[in-house]
Amino acid sequence: MPQDQLTPMTSEPILEIRDLKTHFMLDTGTVRAVDGIDLTISRGKTLGVIGESGCGKSVTAHSILRLIPSPPGQIVNGQILLHRQGEVIDITRLQPKEAAIRQIRGADIGMIFQEPMTSFGPLHTIGDQIGETILTHQQAESAQSAREQVIELLRQVGIPNPEQRVDAYPHEFSGGMRQRAMIAMAISCSPMLLIADEPTTSLDVTIEAQILDLLVDLQEQTGMAIMLISHNLAVVSEMADNIAVMYLGKRVELGSTDAIFDNPLHPYTQGLWRSIPRVDGPLDKLIPIPGAVPSPRDRPTGCVFASRCDRFIEGTCDEPRPVPTLEVEPGHFVACYLYD
Repeated sequence: MPQDQLTPMTSEPILEIRDLKTHFMLDTGTVRAVDGIDLTISRGKTLGVIGESGCGKSVTAHSILRLIPSPPGQIVNGQILLHRQGEVIDITRLQPKEAAIRQIRGADIGMIFQEPMTSFGPLHTIGDQIGETILTHQQAESAQSAREQVIELLRQVGIPNPEQRVDAYPHEFSGGMRQRAMIAMAISCSPMLLIADEPTTSLDVTIEAQILDLLVDLQEQTGMAIMLISHNLAVVSEMADNIAVMYLGKRVELGSTDAIFDNPLHPYTQGLWRSIPRVDGPLDKLIPIPGAVPSPRDRPTGCVFASRCDRFIEGTCDEPRPVPTLEVEPGHFVACYLYD
């Protein structure tokens, strides 16, 4: 793929993902969870990654931090290039447990995990767990200094009475407060890139809005980049500068947020849009995408969306050849035979 297709609409990339393939070798077959995607995340910008459950969004995030359980998981191809202080580090060449990647996790790349209810250990206080991250990356000279930083972080993310809450255990926090504490841990070392994997899952609408506003404020204050993973299209439309649409481990569309919403090209993206309830205009019945995401171990021949596509072309979409990725308009890429 030409370089201009890998880095659309970017001037200063922090992270470049090139032809990434992450597979799981199981007794029942190989699960190609991520199967050749290209993404670029730029400094101070937000990249939204959307798609249904099972499309490879979280596996992509875990691949970036080398958190794929091995065995059975393995990055079998591709590059994950981190641009840090004038050097370029290929994360795929680092071993998951070596010191180099441990320094990147938390310090250069922070992550808000998908489920805040289970992301904290139940036997240690919130303050101890966030403070451990600060001390591990040598962001404080002593335990007392780390504690003071934790209190300030809890205050920054909107937790009331942080001087008392710092000694609370995870079960003493509500879901929204635990999510805020997870954000505090993720930003504790001022990362260049924050990966937010479904950061508002299971939260009330009001708490969800507060969390999103908090992320925007933090980005404006620090200039960090954000990779926002979500199936909530409304959330992504409010926060993202660019959007990547994933389906069955493939990137099927990429463009600016305005381009993706105003002119969705791929039939899958169009199907996602039709399934969004609208409050303006006439009251229409929602049109869901028929069927379900196929198993990654038994992929359709040709286009991965062919079995659910309402514009399927027999003899073309099911041909056993790679689907071309085309730039239909400046900075707007789609992988679909309809535009070939």
